[in-house]
Amino acid sequence: MRGIVIAFAALAAGLVSACGFQPLYAPPPANGAPGGAVIGAVDIPMIEGKAGHVLRTELDRLLSVERGSGTAQRLEVALWERVDRLGIRVDESASRADLHLTARYTLTPTNGRAVRGTVRTVATYQIPTAAFAEIAAQDDARERAAETLARMIRADLALRLAERR
Repeated sequence: MRGIVIAFAALAAGLVSACGFQPLYAPPPANGAPGGAVIGAVDIPMIEGKAGHVLRTELDRLLSVERGSGTAQRLEVALWERVDRLGIRVDESASRADLHLTARYTLTPTNGRAVRGTVRTVATYQIPTAAFAEIAAQDDARERAAETLARMIRADLALRLAERR
């Protein structure tokens, strides 16, 4: 049984390499083909609001791995937030809500065309009866949504820049 599994794994590896598949963050091969750091050094200006602060901090943390000796590109992000109240209680107050965050970004390299994209996410939270608890729940949902957006922006940028290579 073990031999069959090993043979199948070797066959799968051979098929994947034959189709031209290359991992996104693979080290560059000797022939100069694409690989290694995909995004490069990025400068992120301030983003307005609580979610903007969390988004910028998380993007800075995620993209710090990409920093190199090259000139920094500029990543500008515009952020929109919307709250939809759902789940009406007997007293006609909402029992839960969806916090929608939408980010439109533009990565402007020192040379070349700008990369633009839009990412969206939704964070759901329960609305407690206490007013302060509602603010805390909404802030937590905002932070979770902003962290998710940062990961989505990084992945989207990496894919778009890898396609250009």
